[in-house]
Amino acid sequence: MDVEGFVGQGKRLFIVALVMFACCARGVFAQNGLRDRERAFSASQEIANDLRKAHFHHGPFYLLSTFQLSDIGYDSNFYVPTADHQSGFRFGVQAPTRLYIVPQKKTVYSIEVRPELSFFGNGRRAVFGYQARADAQYLLNHLYLDFYGQKADQLRADVAEIARLLTERAAVTGVSGELKYSSRTSMTFNAATSKTSYPLTAIQPEATIQLLDRSAHNYRLTVNHKTFPVTALFLATEYSDYSFPTAVFKNSRREYAGAGFVHDSGRTVTRFEAGEGKLDFFRPGQHDFQGALGNLTSTKKFGHSTTGSLAVSRDVDFSIFLFNNYYIADRFSTNLAWDATRRLTLTAQAALGRDLYETPVNGPHGFLKRRDVFTFPSIGFTYGLARLRAGADIGYVRRTSNFDVNIDKGIRILFRLSFTP
Repeated sequence: MDVEGFVGQGKRLFIVALVMFACCARGVFAQNGLRDRERAFSASQEIANDLRKAHFHHGPFYLLSTFQLSDIGYDSNFYVPTADHQSGFRFGVQAPTRLYIVPQKKTVYSIEVRPELSFFGNGRRAVFGYQARADAQYLLNHLYLDFYGQKADQLRADVAEIARLLTERAAVTGVSGELKYSSRTSMTFNAATSKTSYPLTAIQPEATIQLLDRSAHNYRLTVNHKTFPVTALFLATEYSDYSFPTAVFKNSRREYAGAGFVHDSGRTVTRFEAGEGKLDFFRPGQHDFQGALGNLTSTKKFGHSTTGSLAVSRDVDFSIFLFNNYYIADRFSTNLAWDATRRLTLTAQAALGRDLYETPVNGPHGFLKRRDVFTFPSIGFTYGLARLRAGADIGYVRRTSNFDVNIDKGIRILFRLSFTP
């Protein structure tokens, strides 16, 4: 048997073994009466939480609104500010507003608009952006459906290979939902079409950013089973196809199949998923990707006033670097928050990222594969009043590369402010 056939057979045996394990475990625990009787959709719980937090309520209308100010070079996922060729102070003002319309108990419509205004301290003009989304959600007896559309034109921080501020325009339409077979077995799904562009008339790091303009169709299916009292197992599969109008050699399809679990004991919530992904380019001669992908997130509450969290992930994304159509992104972040008083929270966090390129090219230190590494440890605080929350973080960012690109280091101070009317 050839190597490819052996690997394919190994994948099938692995999936069959997982299914058999889930079925056997289901039978054992059903005999002991350890069953989760929660039949509500997770989406209905999130909607109910939002409606309880509404600042305005009249009949079927519920309104939530917030005013926010923060550093636009700050990425909340990795706590890493990006370098930028522009010097001086910069910050963004956002006013996210969400309107719910609930004409019936199982029918929910919502519109969310997030206008934002970015300012630069070096004399540049202010930049306006926005993000808008509309949802039509239906919660039937065993089926939840969410038809949605989203559009955005905003300045954001890129924490990966570009490490600069860029303007991204995106439009997404799709449907997601959940089908409940029983209180323990469910299936979640999502199908969406999207278009992303980087207009050169707006703020961009370089002209080659247009190589990332693309259209995509994305599909994901997950089968969940609450096998154990506080742990659910799941199998997941994904398929995507990409079309690049200005870089047709990047036209490709992505496939993924994996498995994982969600553990929720009340004080600890952990989600793990891992599997094999493939990125195949249609044009012959392009370097394809095949390898392990996955992510892990965990949150734990220590005592009554301390909460810790961590996140680890590996994924692939498209690249504009010479002869490399993609790069592998490894990410790690951790956070520790301590409620010193009823209003004051002290935080400590750290982030580590690495971008790997698999095709060697001629660089400043010879013919080699590009490697970028960035770190950002920081400490900070958040102080909250009834309607006002303010905070700041201070840390040291360090970014290195064996190609001497986007190198950055130094102290960063980040400010945050939010007001709820």
